[in-house]
Amino acid sequence: MATFSELLTRGIFLRCPVCGKGKLFRSAFGMHKQCPVCHFTYEREEGYFTSAIAIDLVVSELIVTAIALPLAANPHIPIVLALVWCIPLAVLLPIIFYRHSRGLWMSMDHFLHPALGSGFSHQPPSSEPQRPFDGPQK
Repeated sequence: MATFSELLTRGIFLRCPVCGKGKLFRSAFGMHKQCPVCHFTYEREEGYFTSAIAIDLVVSELIVTAIALPLAANPHIPIVLALVWCIPLAVLLPIIFYRHSRGLWMSMDHFLHPALGSGFSHQPPSSEPQRPFDGPQK
């Protein structure tokens, strides 16, 4: 199993926490359902990425706070200028950090709850929708 620092590096570089080779995202906000290399299912259960949202918001708002407090504490900087800088940051940072928060969450979760044999599909994900079972063919 990979070390915690290796898993965090995989999360930051948006790679599969299991193999480190497969990409997590297929587009800007569209995430693969499974790793294209090892076929590990990324969303382990419904609501799995709720903690990633928390990581995203906490880190983003800590950055905004670290910038806003010194600006607000300096009496030579007008408050309007501080607001002009900090309000867009509070909106944009969670959007910018969205992908990395998911990667980091998956890496931390994989460190704490490794997927040893579970969560793997032995077939690549199909792009065709599956037909419902209609019963035995006549």
